[in-house]
Amino acid sequence: MDRMTVAVLMTVHNRKNSTLRCLTLLYRQTDSLTRTGKYAFEVYLTDDGSTDGTSDAVSERFPDVNIVRGDGSLYWNRGMCAAWDAAAGSSPDFYLWLNDDTMLKPGAVASLLENSTYLGHRAIVAGTAEDRRGNLSYGGRTRYGRIITPDPMIPEACDIFNGNLVLVPDYVYRRLGTLDRIYSHSFGDFDYGVRAAKKDITVVVAPGVLAECDRNESLPEWRNSEVPLKKRYAAITGPKGRPFKEQFIYDFRAYGPLHAVLHFLSLNLKVLFPVK
Repeated sequence: MDRMTVAVLMTVHNRKNSTLRCLTLLYRQTDSLTRTGKYAFEVYLTDDGSTDGTSDAVSERFPDVNIVRGDGSLYWNRGMCAAWDAAAGSSPDFYLWLNDDTMLKPGAVASLLENSTYLGHRAIVAGTAEDRRGNLSYGGRTRYGRIITPDPMIPEACDIFNGNLVLVPDYVYRRLGTLDRIYSHSFGDFDYGVRAAKKDITVVVAPGVLAECDRNESLPEWRNSEVPLKKRYAAITGPKGRPFKEQFIYDFRAYGPLHAVLHFLSLNLKVLFPVK
C-alpha cells in the first residue's frame, strides 16, 4: 500500500523563535508517523517578508522545508494560498494548515489523521487549542462564532473554524479549492467553513485539545478612544483590521445581505464612538 502524503501549509512573519519551536514539535510527530510507513510529510512555508532571519534559521535547522518567499504584502490568508499553490503541484492526499504560534500537543497530527480516516477522508477536521491558562482559544465554532468544547472521544460537528490547525483532505480541496484570495489576512478560514457547508461537506472538531496557542486579548486600535479617528479608520481598513469590503463579502456569504449591511454600519459606529 502506498504512503499517504500530507502537505503542511504555514505562513510566517518575524516570529523566528516561535516558528522554530512550532516546526520542532511538528517534526517530532511527523517523523514518528513517517516511520510507520503509512504517511509521508512535506512542509511548505511562506515567509512573508521576514526581516528577523526566519528563512535562514528554518533552512539551517530544517533543510527539507520548502520556503515560498513573500514580500510582506501577503499576510496570513494569501500567504497560505501561496504555500497551498506550491504544495498542490505534488498532489498530496491531505493539506494540513498550521500556524507558527500553535504548539502541537503529543499525538495531535495522528488524531487529525485518524479522525479523517473515520470519516472516509471526506471531511474537514479542525483541531482545538487552549491558552497557557487552560482556556479554549482556537478551534471549531458555531455559526455565530462560539467556540466548541471538543468531546474527549468523538469528533463533533462545527460550522466554522479557526485556521490554526486544520486537516483538509484532497477530496475537499478538489471541491473547494484553496482559501479565497479576496481576503488578505483574516476571514479566509471562517469563509472556508461557509463554503464547505454550501457544498454539503462535513466539518468536525477532532476530540480533545490538540495544541496550545494564546489569544491576543488587547483592545484593537480601531476601538481605542485614545487613538485619533484618522488612525482608527486606517487600523480597521488595514489588512489586520476589518477591511470593509472583505468583512462585507464574508457577512454576505455567511449570513445574508441584511446582516452584511447592519454589520458594516455597526463597525463604523464602533470606530466613531470607541471604547473609553
